[in-house]
Amino acid sequence: MKMTLPIRRFFSLMGLALVAGILVTSSLNDSRSRIASAENMMVSQGRAIADIVAESSIHGIAAYNQWETEVSRRLINNGQWVARVDSTHGLQQETLAELAEVMGLQRILIFDRDGKMEMSSHQSPGGGKERGNIPFEYLEPLLSGRQKSRSFGFRSSQRTGQKRFAAGVTRAGGGAIVVNIQAESMGKVLMEVGPGHLIKSLGESQGVRYVVLQNENGIQASSTSAIGFLPPGVDPALKPLQEGKPFATRAFDSELGEIFELNRIIAQSNGGEVLLRVGFDGSLLEQLKDDIKRRTKMRGLIFLGSIILATSLMLAWQRQTVLDKEVIKIGRELRAKEEEARRAGKLVAMGTLAAGVAHQIRNPLNTIHMISQLMNRRPDLPETMGDQVGHIRDESRRIENIVQQFLDFAKPRQPNLESVDLAELVSGAVSVQSSVHESDGIEMRVRTEPTVAEVDRSFMIEVLENLMRNAADALDGQGIIEVTLQSTNKGIEIVVADSGPGIDPANRERIFDLYFTTRREGTGLGLSITAQMVSSMGGLLVLDDAPGIGTDGARFVIHLSKKRSQT
Repeated sequence: MKMTLPIRRFFSLMGLALVAGILVTSSLNDSRSRIASAENMMVSQGRAIADIVAESSIHGIAAYNQWETEVSRRLINNGQWVARVDSTHGLQQETLAELAEVMGLQRILIFDRDGKMEMSSHQSPGGGKERGNIPFEYLEPLLSGRQKSRSFGFRSSQRTGQKRFAAGVTRAGGGAIVVNIQAESMGKVLMEVGPGHLIKSLGESQGVRYVVLQNENGIQASSTSAIGFLPPGVDPALKPLQEGKPFATRAFDSELGEIFELNRIIAQSNGGEVLLRVGFDGSLLEQLKDDIKRRTKMRGLIFLGSIILATSLMLAWQRQTVLDKEVIKIGRELRAKEEEARRAGKLVAMGTLAAGVAHQIRNPLNTIHMISQLMNRRPDLPETMGDQVGHIRDESRRIENIVQQFLDFAKPRQPNLESVDLAELVSGAVSVQSSVHESDGIEMRVRTEPTVAEVDRSFMIEVLENLMRNAADALDGQGIIEVTLQSTNKGIEIVVADSGPGIDPANRERIFDLYFTTRREGTGLGLSITAQMVSSMGGLLVLDDAPGIGTDGARFVIHLSKKRSQT
């Protein structure tokens, strides 16, 4: 199927759009791959840190945990003793201070059932929402009654920044009691026997913001105190670990800037588990993402510019193709016009010559005709001579008709233009010729569409009859003649095609010349006069390059201008 220009343009644009889509998709996939590679690099680094911490410190953590458990048990016992005093005698701030001194505690905190601090061994009551640096998430299990006691692990003092180790128990009437001791010595031990020294060293590595060990009781070791961390059980970022994933990651903004955090569970020798948090400098990843985004945008702009350039070149090429076709078409039309002008000039010259010859012949021809008539009237004329005189009279009349045709060609009559229903005219002319050739083996066909034009009715009938008679003579009693009437972008076309042998290529240039004929009995005037009549109505008669019906045959086309017509 031959594609039109709009269809070719559509498929070309679709092809360019497809290529652009593939390039953009490839660029996006490459960007995602680069970002994923950077994240995987950080994850790999975090897992390596976890392996180092686990291998080098697991036994130290177990030893320290045993000691920490003993300290936690002692603090919980102290807290339970304070709770009994609270339930039997009630507590005052002075009582709390005395109990803290007797038990060697750094501080005792009393909380109501809503988590508000009621009093402290070293602070006036009415602390409001302040909880002595104890997060509500740590107090909530005690306040709700889900746990009777628990260890809070290491905490930092709000006032002095000193390390404390805290534990808490529930109150009989609701609320919680928290006790803590100064834990600087415990922290030193943790740094010596546990992974503290290694964590501090790793936390100071380039690109690493912190390394933290944490369990449900609190922070065991950390390279920073600038960030607070939720307990593992309530931290939503650790949900993948709870689902069995080997590690969990998150990105967030903190006091230390943008952080990319890796979380992993490390098993301990005593069967317990500890959470390792490794925070990386997230700005490096964000810078990488921004750089990749910029590159992606640049690629997109380059791709877009390439597509626009390719589209412009394609459209320019298509426009050039259309222009080339138009130039070829205009050149063909100009050659046809030149041929028509040449033919018209030749016909004028030949018509002038024919008129002169006709005038010169007519006088002696009239004399011959008159003598033949006089001789035919003589009564003594022998019978055989009378027959010869009759032949002279008949031939002189035939010559007279030919001379009259020459004169008519030299001085053609002017057309009488009127609005004519061409569909009706063409159908009528074909019907007449169909009845003429009814006994022959010639099939007449006609295809029309409603068309009205300003033409000379008698001229058009004569033109069509001449063309159909010539086609019938070429068929020699066997074949098809088809007449088609159709409207085009430039006007009206009437096509007379046949299935005969066609026109010899050697004769195509001379077919409309005066006196040229390929038939023995022809005069060579028919097509010349027919072309002249069409031209007088502002049209053009041509022998088309395309064959008629089938692979052979002749195809004559009458072109009528739209300037004189309306459809």
